[in-house]
Amino acid sequence: MTSRTFDPTDTISETVDKFFDELMPNTFELNPTFSFTLLGTFVIYVWMRPSRWAWLAVLIIAVGLRLSCIRLMGGLGAYYGVWWISWGAFLGIASLMVLAARVVRLRGQERKSCRDTFYSGAVFPLCSLLIGYTVPVTTWLSPKTYDAFLLAFDGGLGFQPSFVLGRLLPWGSDAWGLTTVVYYALPLAACILYASHRARQRQPVSILALFLSLMLVGFTQYGIYPAVGPKHAFDEIYPWNPPLVGQIAIQPMPVPDAPRNCMPSLHLAGALVIWWNSRLWPRWGRLLAGLFLLATIFSTLALGEHYLVDLVVAVPFTLVFQAAWTVSVPITESVRRMPLVVGTLLTVVWFVLLRYGLPLFLISPAISWSLILITVVSCFALENRLSTAARTANSLAH
Repeated sequence: MTSRTFDPTDTISETVDKFFDELMPNTFELNPTFSFTLLGTFVIYVWMRPSRWAWLAVLIIAVGLRLSCIRLMGGLGAYYGVWWISWGAFLGIASLMVLAARVVRLRGQERKSCRDTFYSGAVFPLCSLLIGYTVPVTTWLSPKTYDAFLLAFDGGLGFQPSFVLGRLLPWGSDAWGLTTVVYYALPLAACILYASHRARQRQPVSILALFLSLMLVGFTQYGIYPAVGPKHAFDEIYPWNPPLVGQIAIQPMPVPDAPRNCMPSLHLAGALVIWWNSRLWPRWGRLLAGLFLLATIFSTLALGEHYLVDLVVAVPFTLVFQAAWTVSVPITESVRRMPLVVGTLLTVVWFVLLRYGLPLFLISPAISWSLILITVVSCFALENRLSTAARTANSLAH
């Protein structure tokens, strides 16, 4: 952000106005991902079945906050769906305000219930803020990225998946807009999963710990293998002119002003956690979770935010945390230890090969596709065995 020049002849009022123009520019935008995160907070609040008066208080506060924001900031943003997506931010903040007031006013078990719900509803937005403010640090720590390596691997498959799917979404079209909504909506789906598990007396998987540890460790991986996605790294040629493998200079490349949050894909990791842990839902809920997983795969590639290979690496990476937090199965059982070991080994092998063993994959597409198939099939098979053991242990405990 460029600094304004302050004229010494300005009055105090004019100087203050310029300062606030600098502090709060007219390009204010209520972040869609953060809005969906706070909408998830509202869902967690609703799951505790608040009273009619609590509902009314949340709605009144949300409307007041929205009107105040529009008046003070001049708008809410210009992205697709902003007028309804932004409601999530105000409903979530209003929910936390009402919960905080009830914690102060109530006593005994009701107070404890409200306090626990407040903590649960606040943790996801706080983590989102923390990651949002620290992601730019990755740009400073890693001025160069390994996008050329990932692009070369995808090209070695015989085509560039993200480029092919990117052509299906003309920028600014309704299809493009709806796809961005799916991409933004992951935190809401995560909160729905957490709320549904939190309502159960005994949880086979510690969902909150799973999500938090997945985000924390995943964020550290961005420093180990920095990448930004094809849209940001190859903006001049994406998606219409995918380079041939022989045309790609496989070396670290400078990419300014783009967060290094591509490898592995935490978007797919989150959608996988939702899919794997939706077995407790009714059939229609399970179907929606599966559709969300497929839509997430499509959106991450078609929007140019990820490569196919970093989606693949996300599968064993997620398996490690799924096994680590499946608490209904003892860690001494091989059905839980095996996913931990295999997931860790496959993740490390992928990281090493994508950095130092890329020539191996460029020999033939069969090598790349074989390793992808082995990775995905083995991880899903191990998770399925673990889930069956967890459900059995959970039913016996009841």
